[in-house]
Amino acid sequence: MTLSACGLNKDSREWIEKNRISDIYKVYPTKNPEDLFNIFTKGFNIEQYYKDEHNNEYKMHFTGNSDTKTINGELIKYYGDEEKKLADVSYRDGHLVFSDSTAKQYWPMDGFLFQHLTINQKKIDSLKVKDYHFEANSGIFHINYELTDSKVNKLLKKENQKITDFEITGSGKDYYGRTLIFTFDNGVDFSESIHKVKRGEE
Repeated sequence: MTLSACGLNKDSREWIEKNRISDIYKVYPTKNPEDLFNIFTKGFNIEQYYKDEHNNEYKMHFTGNSDTKTINGELIKYYGDEEKKLADVSYRDGHLVFSDSTAKQYWPMDGFLFQHLTINQKKIDSLKVKDYHFEANSGIFHINYELTDSKVNKLLKKENQKITDFEITGSGKDYYGRTLIFTFDNGVDFSESIHKVKRGEE
């Protein structure tokens, strides 16, 4: 059994939530994405993944540049093992701006989950845990929760679908990387990851 200084087993819900999940509280919510530069002073990366009900897979990758204070990225569609860039995407004036406006139809929301979702200890305490694990060697963790009545349904225009799994996963201390994953009963998946730029990546 691996114990922390406070005596909690690292592979316990309490330890994972206190020492890893709690990092999320400083980001969710962040109404103005540019405010993330106050938290991640060296910059950040945001990745969103979307699989629709027809098993089409898409990914958005954004880079928050700490020098220019801009958030720019691209929309990618997967074709099996291959991928195709559909458009450049930037966050400007409160919206996602696509270099090819026709590509916007493939993406379910305008913006980021962290602009709308509040995650704090009170919210986490209210959720029933389905599964959790912390890997001491790699530092990777995950917790799966039951989730109902979520803003995510409305944000992704899935009001008639049920979220069957809500997972928080990541690795490292102090927001090395954190990912929220939502799985729906019609096979739809959506995830949002935020990674701070590590020393030497600037």
